[in-house]
Amino acid sequence: MNILLVGNSFSVDVATYVHQIAEAANKKIDIYVLYIGGCPIKLHYENLKSGAKAYEFYKNGCNTPIMWCSIQDGLNYKKWDYITFQQRSPDSGDEATFYPELGLLMDEIRKYSKAKYALHMTWSYAKNHSHEKYGSNPLNQEAMDLDIFKTYENVSKKMNVKQIIPSGKAICETRKVFGDICNRDGYHLSELGRTVTSYLWTFYFLGLDIDVSKFKPSGYSYDQNSGPVNEKDLPKLIEIAKKTIIENKGHNLND
Repeated sequence: MNILLVGNSFSVDVATYVHQIAEAANKKIDIYVLYIGGCPIKLHYENLKSGAKAYEFYKNGCNTPIMWCSIQDGLNYKKWDYITFQQRSPDSGDEATFYPELGLLMDEIRKYSKAKYALHMTWSYAKNHSHEKYGSNPLNQEAMDLDIFKTYENVSKKMNVKQIIPSGKAICETRKVFGDICNRDGYHLSELGRTVTSYLWTFYFLGLDIDVSKFKPSGYSYDQNSGPVNEKDLPKLIEIAKKTIIENKGHNLND
């Protein structure tokens, strides 16, 4: 299975271990990211129209991009099964920022690929971080979560993209169990956050019944002080990822 994420650093975060988890289960997912830091949907559309070679192209969670490219280059690189879209994190709870460019972007990409589409729901920031709308230290995490969840639900309906990959909900559930330690800098994911969302994505695309017990995280974080997740925590992260998918009723691949 080939998956392409049209996104930014939040896409890089969730893609970190997907290939390795699938491989540990004797399955195959090749997952690529078209990356510009903090890139909003509007800029993705503008770059597609201009053909700008503005993207770092990441493969299977590796820290080093395999090339610089345009969106067109990425779309033509492989035959994609799924292409995902997300808004940049500061705007993910603001539905108006998705329009009209998301629809225009998806229509334009149809000229290059017959892949199925999915939305990648992002997550709220840590409480010790800041946001223009949700405040600072403490940030109103619950309000940010609710706005993100509602926005992706509404965009899904308006854009007729039923599939939503609920990374934001998985992070919310992980915080309930482990505390507010899912972010390494207040908004990007820590190794804990990267691991649970990678489980989520793998289960989302391959099903809940695969055996991922052979997977051992290695610690890929950009934060050099962050080591891999403690192996004793992996069963709980698997449980959280599966629970999130089950509760994401109506937006999973087989619903």
